[in-house]
Parts: sequence; structure tokens; C-alpha cells
Amino acid sequence: MQRILIYRLGSLGDTVLALPCFHFIRRCFPAAAITILTNQPVSGVAPPLQSILENTGTFDEVLTYPIHLSGWQRVSELRRALADRKFDLAISLVEARGLARSVRDWLFFKSCGIPRIVGVPFRQHQLACQPVPGTQEFEWEAHRLFSRLASFGAASLDDNTLWDLRLTASERAEAGRLLRESNVTVPFLALAVGTKVAAKDWGESRWKELLQQLARRHGAVPLVLLGATEDRPRNERLAAFWPGPRANLAGRCSPRVSAAVLERARLFAGPDSGPMHLAACVGVPCVVVFSARSLPGQWYPRGTGHRILYRKEPCFGCGLDECLTHQLKCLTGIPVAEAHTAMEELLAVDHPAELTAAT
Repeated sequence: MQRILIYRLGSLGDTVLALPCFHFIRRCFPAAAITILTNQPVSGVAPPLQSILENTGTFDEVLTYPIHLSGWQRVSELRRALADRKFDLAISLVEARGLARSVRDWLFFKSCGIPRIVGVPFRQHQLACQPVPGTQEFEWEAHRLFSRLASFGAASLDDNTLWDLRLTASERAEAGRLLRESNVTVPFLALAVGTKVAAKDWGESRWKELLQQLARRHGAVPLVLLGATEDRPRNERLAAFWPGPRANLAGRCSPRVSAAVLERARLFAGPDSGPMHLAACVGVPCVVVFSARSLPGQWYPRGTGHRILYRKEPCFGCGLDECLTHQLKCLTGIPVAEAHTAMEELLAVDHPAELTAAT
């Protein structure tokens, strides 16, 4: 039996964007024993990779290590654990982090006795996100990752089967139970405003104002608020401004059950976050307030029909977790009215009768 190691770091959103790669590798090697090497969550609230990929059939085992692994003894223990498994192939799906780290990763896998290594980014177009000719955007991260698997054959990210989370009947049943307990019916609006990165936070007052504006016309439509446990208090404060049925499910469901909830939603709104990627993955249109800390296009949600609100300041692509110089004007400069208009436009696209009846 062929043994394959896939190296991928990150949490919820990173894993969703890499989902087509995992499906494609399994498609290319259906009988292989596949092990994923990933980091332990940086924070206690970040979901581990396996909590998103479980039940997808894309792997057989997960090995984790601390993200800042250091010390000769601990590195040696990891190398020995990998060498003992006698992998035939290592596939790197880790985000490009510079040529020096790429060389380090390649040498590490070689030291584990792995004869074939695929996907380590060495070329300039792999190391730095490139602009898309004729547009104002940069290459989509999902495409950048997928292109590193070209040696295995051709495939397209337009293939919906590559984005299938393979949600189970029990996960969907749990989603239904949570919604019924809160008297939430379909269709509903979904909101997830939390973020672990300060430079992505649009601010509670803006989300409050947006809900108040939406409520004037759609206040009887149910509202579902998602996120981690730490998001529950803010969600409760925001829910108080919604006159219709609402459910604060932050911290009450796993990422996969959250996806099962979201696939019943009419529309999702939030910042660049893991729930945004989950919503897009299950085909829900999104209104996303994007910080310019990331390059335009690189971390956008999967699919078309979304409304991306992105203000391109001279410092765009800074990658900072906290903006101390420009008062986060790339994000705070996005007016509530713009987000409201975007949501109204998407709400008018389909099911106008349902929404009118609800109001």
C-alpha cells in the first residue's frame, strides 16, 4: 500500500480553501494510506483541521505538532515519527512562507527518508501571490494551492465534487434540531461577525447599524448568528436589535454542523473568516466586509454572486494582525450603507415571494 503524507497548516478557512486539493489527492490515490501533518490550533478556540475534514474520506490519520516547534529533541521526535511510517510521497500544501522555509521543509522531508516530494513552493510565482492580468485582483489562494498538484493530472476548481464536505445525515439532523429549538425557519439570514484578527474587525457598532437598517424591511425574517464560544456575548448584544426570530449558535455547534446550518441560509454576512468560507463552500451567497490587510482576490470566498466590500488603500496587502498606523481606515472606511445595499441586492435576486411573505 502506498503511503502519502500531506503537509497543511491552518484552521477553518485555510482548510476549506484546501478542500479541493484533499479530494483531488484522494481521487488520484484511492487506495493509498493518507496521513495529514498539521499544526495544533494556535488558540484554544480555533478548530483543528480534522474537525472540518472528518467524514470526507480524504485522509486516514492526522499527526499534529506545535506551530512553533523548536528544540533539537522535539524536531527529532517528529522526524522519527514520520520516518517510522515510511512514506512514499510527501505533498506540501502549506502556504508559501519564503524560499528559506521552502528549502527547510524539503530538506526535512528528505531527512525523513521520503523519496518523492511534491508541491513545495520554489518558483517566484509560487512564493508570491501574483496579480491576475487585466484585473485589479490577485490570484485566488485555492487556485495557487491546486496548481501545485499539476503533476498528478488535470482538474478544475469548478468541479463541485471537489468542494463537497460530505455532510452526514446526523450532522444535518443536529443542525435542524438547533434551528427548531430556536423557532428558526427557512429561509433565514446568517451572520458571523467574530474574528481572531483585530485588523479584520469591522466593529460592533457598524454591525448593529446594519441590522437595524435591514430590520426595517426584513425584520420578520429569522436571523442566525454563528461563531466561536467567545463570540456569544457580542452576538447576544447584536441579536437584541433584531425584532424577528433569532438564534445565537456561537459555540454550540462544530464547524461541520455550522456548515449544515449554513446550507439552509438565504444569505451570509460577515468579515473575512472561517464561517464565510464555510457558507461559500455550501453555496450560500455572501456579503463580506474585507480588510485590505490581505491582497484583493487572494482570500475571497469560493463561487460567484458574492458581494465583496474591499477598500484598497496604499498600504493594502500589509498582512498586519493589528493596524496601529492608519486607524484601520481600509475597513472602517467601508460605510454601513454600502453593506446594506449589497445585502438588499442579494436578497432581491431569488425567493422574493418568500421574503416578502416573511415580512
